[in-house]
Amino acid sequence: MSILASSYGVEAPGISVLAARSPHSHEGGMGHGAFFGDYDPKTNLIRVWMRTAVRKQVTSFGTFLSSLCHEFCHHLDYQGFKHGDPRHTLGFYGRTAALYHHARGTPLKRLFWVKVPGGRWRIDWPRTNRGF
Repeated sequence: MSILASSYGVEAPGISVLAARSPHSHEGGMGHGAFFGDYDPKTNLIRVWMRTAVRKQVTSFGTFLSSLCHEFCHHLDYQGFKHGDPRHTLGFYGRTAALYHHARGTPLKRLFWVKVPGGRWRIDWPRTNRGF
């Protein structure tokens, strides 16, 4: 992670890999949908969980890496490597996907979107995975 942070010219975040979060914990108002990691800009700490909250099953490598990339992109935005809004925007998810596919050495997928209430968007994973 230090090499990646250095390439962006930001301080490397701390990383804590934990077993499983409590299914009832929603620190910082988070907790909408799947929740496999978080980032605290006050401490520059990324936390990722290796097990699902309810069934305590080990997460897949892809889920773990995706969570790590997602939280690292929050770190970049908070550390001044601003691409725009650090919230979950279309651009944020696009940057996260680019980092994930670069890390895996896989081709970048076109992301398909579904508008959700509040002027927000989410990735349409079935359509994204089909590629059309």
